[in-house]
Amino acid sequence: MGAWTDRIKNHSLWQQLSILGPTLDQAFTREGIEASTLDGLHRLKSVLTFIGRRLAGIDHNLLIPGPMDNMTSVIQTAISEVQSFIANGNAGHITNANSHADNALAYLASLHVPVVTEDFVALREAADAYRSAIEQNMRSLELVSGQVKNELEGLRNRLTEFASEVSGEKNRLSSLTSEHQSQFSSAQESRNREYAEAQASRQEKFSQMLLDYNKALGEQNTEFGKQREFLLKQHEKELGTLTEEYRNSAKGLLDEIERHKSQVEKLVGVIGNLGVTSGYQKTARWARLNAGIWQIIALASLGMMGWLAFSEVLPLLKNTFTWEGLATRVVLFVPLGLIAAYAISQADKYQQVERRSGRLALE
Repeated sequence: MGAWTDRIKNHSLWQQLSILGPTLDQAFTREGIEASTLDGLHRLKSVLTFIGRRLAGIDHNLLIPGPMDNMTSVIQTAISEVQSFIANGNAGHITNANSHADNALAYLASLHVPVVTEDFVALREAADAYRSAIEQNMRSLELVSGQVKNELEGLRNRLTEFASEVSGEKNRLSSLTSEHQSQFSSAQESRNREYAEAQASRQEKFSQMLLDYNKALGEQNTEFGKQREFLLKQHEKELGTLTEEYRNSAKGLLDEIERHKSQVEKLVGVIGNLGVTSGYQKTARWARLNAGIWQIIALASLGMMGWLAFSEVLPLLKNTFTWEGLATRVVLFVPLGLIAAYAISQADKYQQVERRSGRLALE
C-alpha cells in the first residue's frame, strides 16, 4: 500500500460511520417516538447508507483528506446529538443531527465521484425503506386511532352514566338535606322546650329549698337563743352558789384556824411559844399568811367573774347574739376561773402546812 492510499484507509471518517449506524439502531428502539422524529431517524439512516456506498465506490486515489475531515467533524457531532436523543428523548437533537447530515452531504458533493448504477440502486432502496416505514407508521396510527376511538366512546358512555348517577345522587342528597334539616329543627325545638321546662323546675325547686332553709335557720336561731338564755341563767346561778360556798368555807376555815390558835396558845403557853415550838409556830404563821393571801386572790377572781358576768353577759342577752361575742366572753372567763381554782388549791395547801406545823408544835 502506498502513502496516498493509507491516508484514506486509515482516516477516522470510517470509524465515525461505523459508530453512527449502531447508534441509529439504538435510537429506533426507544419507546414513544413521534412520527416526525421517526422520519428524521430514517433520513439519517438513508444519509449514512448513501455516504457509505458513495465513499466505497470511489477510488482511494481520487479522495482528498480535506472534505473527509469536514465530514468526520459533522458526523461526530451528529452522533452526539443522536446519543443525547437516546438519553432524554428530545426531538430537537434529531433535527440538529439532520442539519449536520446536510453539511456532510455538502462536503460529500465536493469529492470526485464517478456516477455508477449502484448509486441509483442505493437511492431506490432508501426510497423503498422510507416508504415501508411510512406504511408501517400509518398502520400503527390506524390501529392506535381505532383504539382511541373505542376508548373515547367508552369514556363518553361512562361519562353519561356518571352524569346520570351524579344527578340521582344530587337529588337524593337534596332530599336527605331537607329531611335532616327538618329533623334537626324539630329536635332543636324539642330540646329548647325541654330545657326551658327543666330550668323552670330547677328554679322553682331552688326557691322552695331557699325558703325552707331560711325557715329552718330562723327556727334554729330561736332555739339557740333560748338555749343561750337558759345556759346563762344556769351559769349565773351556779356561779353565785359556788361563790357563796367558797366564801362560807373560807370563813369557816378562818374561824377554825383562830379557834385552834387559841387552844394551842392556852395549851403551850408563853414559854412553849418562845421556846422549842417557836420554829413550828413561825411556819404555821407563815402558812396562815400565805393561805389568807391566796384566799383573797380566789375571792377577787370570783368577784371579777361575777362582775364580768353582770357587765358583759347580761348585755349580750339583750343584744343580738353572735358566736364571736360568746367566744370573747368565754376567753375572759376561763383565765379568771383558772386563777380562782389555782388560788383555792394554794390556800388549801398552806392550810394543811399550818395544821401540820401546829400539830408538831403541840407535840
